[in-house]
Formats: sequence, C-alpha cells, structure tokens
Amino acid sequence: MLRREIGLGGLLVAATLAVYWRVGWFGFLVFDDPAYVTENSQVLAGLNANSLGWAFATFHDGNWIPLTWLSLLTDATLFGAWPGGYHLTNLLLHTANVLLVFTAFNRMTRDSWRSAFVAGLFAVHPLHVESVAWVAERKDVLSLLFGLLSLNAYVQFTRQRRIGPFVLAWIFFLCSLLSKQTLVTLPFIFLLLDFWPLRRLGRNAGGVCSDAADRKSLSESAAGVVPPRLFWQQGLGPARLVIEKLPFLVLSGVFCAVALVAQSRGRAVRSLEFLPLTSRCLNAAVVYVRYVWRALFPFNLAPYYPHPGSRLSLVEVAVTFAVLSGITAMAIATVRRRPCLLVGWLWYLGGLVPMIGLVQIGGQQMADRYTYFPLLGLYAAMGWLIPAGLPVLASRKSWRPMIAVGVVAVYGAIAFVQAGYWRDSVTLFRHALAVTEDNALARAALGSALLERGQFDESLVHLERAAQMDPGDAQVHFLLGCGWQGAASLDQAAAEYRASLAIEEQNATAHNNLGLILYQQRRYADARRELLRALELDANNVQACVNLALLSADARAYGESIAFSRRALQLDPGLLVCRRLITEALAHRSDSGQME
Repeated sequence: MLRREIGLGGLLVAATLAVYWRVGWFGFLVFDDPAYVTENSQVLAGLNANSLGWAFATFHDGNWIPLTWLSLLTDATLFGAWPGGYHLTNLLLHTANVLLVFTAFNRMTRDSWRSAFVAGLFAVHPLHVESVAWVAERKDVLSLLFGLLSLNAYVQFTRQRRIGPFVLAWIFFLCSLLSKQTLVTLPFIFLLLDFWPLRRLGRNAGGVCSDAADRKSLSESAAGVVPPRLFWQQGLGPARLVIEKLPFLVLSGVFCAVALVAQSRGRAVRSLEFLPLTSRCLNAAVVYVRYVWRALFPFNLAPYYPHPGSRLSLVEVAVTFAVLSGITAMAIATVRRRPCLLVGWLWYLGGLVPMIGLVQIGGQQMADRYTYFPLLGLYAAMGWLIPAGLPVLASRKSWRPMIAVGVVAVYGAIAFVQAGYWRDSVTLFRHALAVTEDNALARAALGSALLERGQFDESLVHLERAAQMDPGDAQVHFLLGCGWQGAASLDQAAAEYRASLAIEEQNATAHNNLGLILYQQRRYADARRELLRALELDANNVQACVNLALLSADARAYGESIAFSRRALQLDPGLLVCRRLITEALAHRSDSGQME
C-alpha cells in the first residue's frame, strides 16, 4: 500500500512538472507584478527589519497578506530581480499542494486511486495555470498550501481525537488567511467532510471498522455509495460538530472584516451605483455555471473577462437557474446513496462565495484563479461518482486507471498550451484580445507591454483604443503619455499626463514625467513645481531628485543642485550623473568665491 502511494505521488509530481517546467524561463507581467515585485521597493530590498515590519503593517494593493509578502521578500533575498526564481517558487508550492490534495483524500477515503485522480485533475487543469504561472498570484498557491495543511491536520484530528492536531489545524488555517483571505469558507468545508467521507454523523465515527459488515459499509462509503441507515444513526450530532468549528468560524469572521477593510482602502470595492445588487446576483448565478462549463471545456481562457453589467441575456439567466436547480435537486435526491455529489457540489458553491461578485472587486466578471480551491469539490464528485455511476466502469475496473490517466493527460496537454501564453505580457494579452470581447484593460496591458519593448507605434494604437473605451481611466492616460513621450511627441505626452493627473493627482511618476517635459521646454518654474510635487508624493523617487538637480544646475542654483544630487545618491549610489553634477557645482561655487 505504501509503495503504491509513493508511486502515485511520484507520478503526480511528474505530471505537474511536465505541464509547468517552462515557467522558470518566464518573465514578469505588466499586470499586477509591478505592485508585487518589480516596482515594489520594499519587496526588492529583500528580508530586513524594515521590510518585515512593512509586511505586517501595510494594506497594499487592496490586500493585507503578510505571509505572502514574507514569501516574496524571501524570493527577493534569494533571487533578486530574476523572475525565474519567483516562478519556480510558485511551481514548488503548487506541487506541494498537489501532494497534499492526494494525501488528504487518501486519508479520508482510503482509496488511493481515486485520490490520485482528484489530485491529478487539480495538478494539471488549465483553469489553474493562472494561479501557478503568475507571480502576483503567489497568494493563491501559498494560501491553499496552508489550507490543505489545515485540512490534513483536521483529518488527523477526526481519526485520533487528540487536541494537538486540532490546534495545528487552527494554526495552519490562520496562516492561510494571513496569506490571502480566500479560504474563509474552510470551516464549512470541514462540516461537509464530516458528512462524507469522514462519516462523523454515523455509528463508526472516524471510520474504525468493528466487524465485517462495518468494513463493507466503510468501503462503500469511501466509494461514494452509502447505505441510507449509516447517516442517521446515533453519533456526533450536527450541533456538536458546529460548536467544534467555532474557533475556525471566529477566524473566518475576523478575516472577512479584514478583507473588506483592505479592499475598501485600496478603493477596489465597487459601489452599488456602479453595479446594482440585482445585476450582481444574476451574474453570480451565471458565473457558477460558466465555471462548470470551463472546468469541462477549458478553452479560450484569459487573465481578464470584462463584466457585462446589466447586459446579461434573459435566456442565459433562465438556462443558468435551470442548470443550478437541476444539479442541486439531483444532489439532494441522491444524497443517501451518493453523498459525494452533494458534498462536492456544496464545496464548489460555497468555496466560490467570497469571489462570486456579490461584493464586487474590480471590473472583472470572473477569473480563472478563483477556481483554484472550489473546483476540488467537483473533482472529488467526479472521482467517486463517475466510476460507480457508469456501468462500463463499474463492471470493468481494469479500465478505470487507463481512462483516468487519459482524462488527466488531455487536460494536461491543454494546460501545457495555456501555460505557454503566460511567458510574457505581449503574448498573454494578444491572446486575451483574441479570445475575449474587446476590452480596455487588455488593450491597456498590451499597450504597456509594447511600451516596455519600445514598440511605440503599435503601443499607441492599443492605448488610444483603451482611452476611447474608458476615458476615465487615469492609468491609460498615463501610459499614453509615456508612449507619446517615447515617440518624442512632447506636447501630446504633456496633454495625456495632465489628463491622467486630473483624474488621479497622486501619481508621482506622472508629475515627474510632466516636469521633465516642461524642463526640456525650458519652462523651469512649471517644471520645478511638478518635480517637487513628485518628490512630495514619493520621497524615494530617484528620477525626480536627478531632474531637480539638473534643473537647479541649469538655473545656477548650485547649492540645491548639490543637495538634490546627494539625495539621489543616497537612494542609488551608482548615479554617475549626480557625482558629475556635484563636482561641477563645487567648481562653479569655488570660482565664484562661495563657501560650501
């Protein structure tokens, strides 16, 4: 048995690496990665006393995720700015999650083959590429790592009934929420698992076989086929099981509040004026069915799907409610014989609640990364229901491994192709525009990626289109300013920077870039005002210090030129231009008889 489990674990690792081994050569993306790594000076500084305090004290990018920051700080210490190191850490964490999924289901059901199938689907499903191949989604893989450690500890607690594993499960759950607040629903998943496959409501709570008949019942329970009598005999009552989860439920409540505060401070939560509650509820129902469809047929995947607002089709809404009602009714009607279906379905429905859009964050309708945890419920339902429900598979058990391997291989091949789109921003967002409706965010992201490559003409085409689609987006106008500045169209660049600042004034880089243009146009007073504002907003803005030093030197304010140059050198000791400016300023002051 142990040899088989080790062999299956090795195959799962091999399948995961086969899909994702290329990520070590992938780069950072222009979408969210700057906020998490490439433009985050705290992270790039690596582990130190200041960055450790920052990780726990800061709401950044609409999140409070101290353990995720610690993980990224560790990567920065080890790998610097090399993107491959961050990607390989994501891959390592996902591989660990795959093994933890296998271990958890194997412990709960004592069926290593079906558990390996569930873990295999989780390992290679294309919907999970986004969580693994995107550095900014470190919070996904890290949060689930601790969540699965909590689940495994909880399973150990149900078997041994000792306080140690229970406390360990609570600590791991806390760590999961400190990485990201996605798994606030985990205590409810524990309750579902108490029903099946842990069978804690039954006579043999914990799965201890007392006689041959009970061993047969346990075997049938593990296969997802349970005689009706088992679940309604005297055992642990529902109230006791709920009370047992109170320490976990308290954490869930606290971190739900933390998440709302963090998102509100990051101005990511959209008001009901932006999207009415009715539209949110209808969209949530539609998205539940769309995720199921994409789980079965994972094609045309993209990092961003624009929200339709109130433009949902009545036909689609009607079909959605029919599908949801039909699956739910079937799960309830067959619960006595097929509890795996109800548990898996409720796991999926409940696991998505924090991300389903009732509290709308950002402008997306849905996101592939949101399925990283919830789809485990559907994988479990498939793993136990299909072999028992299909007569061919039930009668020819030797076919099961071959069919399971074939299914995993097909999804793995699709995921391998999907992962390739994530190698760089241009490839990813070209693909996104090809498979989704035209949207401003994908246009802006592609334009930004082309800017980084110096392809100004093509970049400006996409950015102009994005500005037409969403004229109130300050970032799009800022990127347009960068594009026109790179193309040496300074007047147009200045106009776009002013448009960006009219919407969002606290953009230090926009103030700096506008100040530089005004300096080049010899409008020194206006340039100085913009550059000082950039430095006021961002005291560590090296470029603003350098530009102010140059401007001061041209204005023969040598004392200020020296002061700004020294300030810049404190931030970046390798700036030769500042050393030259100090030398020239000192020489001019010496010639004029001024004392330093």
